Amino acid sequence: MQLTTSVYVIVTQLRGSLQASAYATFANNGWQSKTTAILQVTDRSGKALIDNPPQPKLVLNQWAVASVNSTLQTVVQSGTGIAAQIGRPAAGKTGTTSSERDVWFVGYVPQLSVAVWEGNDNYARIGAGATGGGWMAPVWREFMSEALKDLSTGQKA
Repeated sequence: MQLTTSVYVIVTQLRGSLQASAYATFANNGWQSKTTAILQVTDRSGKALIDNPPQPKLVLNQWAVASVNSTLQTVVQSGTGIAAQIGRPAAGKTGTTSSERDVWFVGYVPQLSVAVWEGNDNYARIGAGATGGGWMAPVWREFMSEALKDLSTGQKA
């Protein structure tokens, strides 16, 4: 089983990493693994110096996860996350506080889950009309396009 890796980008609070981890569980059809920065380090001869393989546990009903995945794919296909489209199946959710202090996008593909966030800790607005879909979905798209450029979609033709 290939597991989705969770990554958080531009996150200054723990919540972004937790969101990326939770969404990785959706991408893994209900299987959850501890978020890991380094999976393996080897020396020149291939000997593992650090080996930290995922240890997945089934934590969500797979039928429920299929419903969540379908809904979150619609967000990217035709909803508030349309600016996150990357030319392959993706799912995600935009977020905006009512005070326009925080905006974010959390999204995933089968191989990677990423959360991007922008905000102010001093409760000041970051800008009039700031939204997760308008500001952060494009940031996610650019990051994911680069991160996934050499990876297959994993789908059969």
